[in-house]
Amino acid sequence: MLLKKKGVDYTDISITADNVRRQEMIERSGRTSVPQIFIGETHVGGFDDLYALDKSGELDALLAGDQQQG
Repeated sequence: MLLKKKGVDYTDISITADNVRRQEMIERSGRTSVPQIFIGETHVGGFDDLYALDKSGELDALLAGDQQQG
């Protein structure tokens, strides 16, 4: 909901029944819990990490940087 509130288009990839995607997520993030959030190629972490970035004011800058790249 936080990303929707900010007007961010995102893709939600379900890994529940897809072991290949699950392994890819683990390799990219180093974590097994979900969700794991990426902004562009940057691994943010889970929701608590995303929320902390928003509270610190860093999320908007990260989102702006991703929009500039593509």
